[in-house]
Amino acid sequence: MIGGIDSGRRELTALGDALTSAERGQTGCASPTALAARLLRVARLYSGSVDAALMWQITDLVAGRDIGDAYKLTVIRMGWASILQAEFKAHGLRAVGADIARPQARAA
Repeated sequence: MIGGIDSGRRELTALGDALTSAERGQTGCASPTALAARLLRVARLYSGSVDAALMWQITDLVAGRDIGDAYKLTVIRMGWASILQAEFKAHGLRAVGADIARPQARAA
């Protein structure tokens, strides 16, 4: 990961919050294009966790006029989730600002 782990986690969390606001249609939320640009910035922080081809595909779909905004948000959410999943596999579940990994809950 490029940059600090906490700053990357904060960016990833903030992007998730912005996506949730956009998906709920809240006023003042960012456009799909702005969210895709933010996803690319986050992906640059986690360059080892995401493939460049995925980011190109997301950018191409969001920039095009073939799909509506709701589908564009879904594509961006999928990119966000792929970064989150890769980081979870690499580092486990940790709260922002926490130095120690928390044990994962086990299903009964």
